[in-house]
Amino acid sequence: MSVISVNGIELDLNLLDADVLERYEKLNAEIVEKINEKTQYENVSTADGMRIQCRHIDGFFDTLFGDGTADKLFGGGNDLRIRMEAFAQVAAAGDSVREEINTISGKYGAGRIMNREQRRQQQKHIPHKKK
Repeated sequence: MSVISVNGIELDLNLLDADVLERYEKLNAEIVEKINEKTQYENVSTADGMRIQCRHIDGFFDTLFGDGTADKLFGGGNDLRIRMEAFAQVAAAGDSVREEINTISGKYGAGRIMNREQRRQQQKHIPHKKK
């Protein structure tokens, strides 16, 4: 289980669990789509547009980490900056897990396993020291 600290609150986020990663990736795609939907901003003030974005980010955190998470993290209000910074922290965790998956794949992946004949061939090409 991986823990991420967001606004001083520790949240469980195990992105090496395929089910959690799938939910995370789906929510990321959804929030980008929701925030970029231009019609919701028509005929609203800038402040109301910010509130709309805050609600989308709140929904992201409540869906990924459980109901009430957004209230714990942000304490209500409509501060877009703290929400965007928190979202960036979770996104950074997503980026680092991709690096970790690549490391694990390189260490334990099928490409690392050689059969006996491949090892013999490789040993033939290594010069041996004469005594």
